[in-house]
Amino acid sequence: MQTILIIGGAGFIGASLVRKYLSDKGWRVVVLEPETADLSRLEPFAGRIELVRGTLDDTALIADVIDRYGVVVAAHLVSTMIPGSSLEHFRRETDRIISPSASLFRLCAEKKVKLVFFSSGGTVYGNNGGRPHREDDIRKPISYYGLSKSIIEDLVYFEHRRSGLDYLIVRPSNAYGPGQKPGGKQGLIAVAAGKALEGEALQIWGDGKAVRDYIYVDDLTDAVFRLIEKGVSCETVNVGSGKGYQVNEVLSILGAHLDRPLKVEYVDKRTVDVDSIVLDCSKIGSLIDFHSTSLEEGIIMFTDSISKI
Repeated sequence: MQTILIIGGAGFIGASLVRKYLSDKGWRVVVLEPETADLSRLEPFAGRIELVRGTLDDTALIADVIDRYGVVVAAHLVSTMIPGSSLEHFRRETDRIISPSASLFRLCAEKKVKLVFFSSGGTVYGNNGGRPHREDDIRKPISYYGLSKSIIEDLVYFEHRRSGLDYLIVRPSNAYGPGQKPGGKQGLIAVAAGKALEGEALQIWGDGKAVRDYIYVDDLTDAVFRLIEKGVSCETVNVGSGKGYQVNEVLSILGAHLDRPLKVEYVDKRTVDVDSIVLDCSKIGSLIDFHSTSLEEGIIMFTDSISKI
């Protein structure tokens, strides 16, 4: 049995990755989360995972976990930022996430552990005139969140050059689906659904014509699982639908599947928001048999899941 260490497994995408790996009897799952973490998303997996309490900067603990459980893959999903995060937040991220990531990558190289880093499939690219973003595009982030992801990517590439780190960098589009909490602060679909359920107005920055690419979370983690299973090595891969939707279109689709009206309040656009994020997914299509759930179908499944909350 092989072991994957999921750092940040209690998060929205992390919990989906845990669920995917538990569905394969050939894998054991170890999750690293700090003492302060909300573990509610991991409750369905009680008794089926190994939970280690610790932080990303505890390199000695992570080294012990790797040795004790025979970890062959380490997935890094830790971030404390969102696209609207400030410079001060970026400074904290540098201390708590970015610098410790460099130590983690060196450790993975020394221990011959494959490193999987979940980056950002939109904010690292920045604005490019509206065409789909390719993996070989120059990264030009315009938010501190995107900058943090881009810096960590560079640390991965550096450690590969320095000591041969085996890696896979995943650049997902906007993930949504079961497990994403309607009361959260990130994710248009979940936030909009939460506001509708509470009868509150949804605040949209700009005129609602910004274009985004969306990926159903189970499609994302299934794709990552299959990329790893196939042995895809030292690659950076977009994972999205390859289709762009204006914010207003998404809200229209969502409103059609909710029993409650969706109130929208438009405010001035933020400077940190990219105009258009659509991922070119031809590369992943050349690596694995990849298909994404349509936005309409995904929203139906998501609204069905939150109606039970």
